[in-house]
Amino acid sequence: MTKDASAIIVGRHAVAQALLNNARQARELLISGGEKSAPMRSILEAARAAGVKVRRVEARLLDELSQGANHQGVGLYLAAGGYAELDTIIGLAREAGEKGLVVVADHLQDPHNLGALIRSAAAAGAQGLVVPKDRACGLTPAVAKTAAGALSILPVARVVNLSQALAELKEAGLWALAACTRGAPPPWELDLKIPLALVVGGEHKGVGERLLKACDLTASLPLAAGVESLNAAVAAGILLFEIVRQRSGG
Repeated sequence: MTKDASAIIVGRHAVAQALLNNARQARELLISGGEKSAPMRSILEAARAAGVKVRRVEARLLDELSQGANHQGVGLYLAAGGYAELDTIIGLAREAGEKGLVVVADHLQDPHNLGALIRSAAAAGAQGLVVPKDRACGLTPAVAKTAAGALSILPVARVVNLSQALAELKEAGLWALAACTRGAPPPWELDLKIPLALVVGGEHKGVGERLLKACDLTASLPLAAGVESLNAAVAAGILLFEIVRQRSGG
């Protein structure tokens, strides 16, 4: 396996969750000190139980691989980049029926935003996340750290053409809902109990015009005067849990 920064997650919680939820994808555990602490002992026990190779390394190697994320002395190599096929996510959404939920991220560039979005989508029970290949953040160590283990349970597909991907999701029976800054009804005025593809815009331009035109529904959050917009991941989290509220009969 080619080992590169996109194939490693760092941080004790993220690594522990990956070993708990998806040990089959784990390939090698890297540690640099702290082996006597309770969290690290638990990680080591989980890795050995799963047959994952353990390698002791210098802290500077984890510093380099983590790209600035706080690795806490531990990193875990995962198999082949960690991306899923779009068809896999579509299949999972079809199986979910009326609770089908896929998030489409339109050129998010901040790794902390993307990581937070991944965590929220996983917590809301989404079947997957779709991101573009170009001009967007990939699955970096900082993303995995912010996602706090959610990458081990939420499939992420990386596609060349977001518009085509959204068209395929709609063909599979999902309705496209775009998160807008202004000019759309609040989500609680919409019926969100239907299968949905939630389209979230990038930090600077929001949802692109072409994607916006392809959406069936739009929603925006009422903001106080003087506040132009919310952080993309925060807004998406509110919309995701409004969907959860409606589907749970709340």
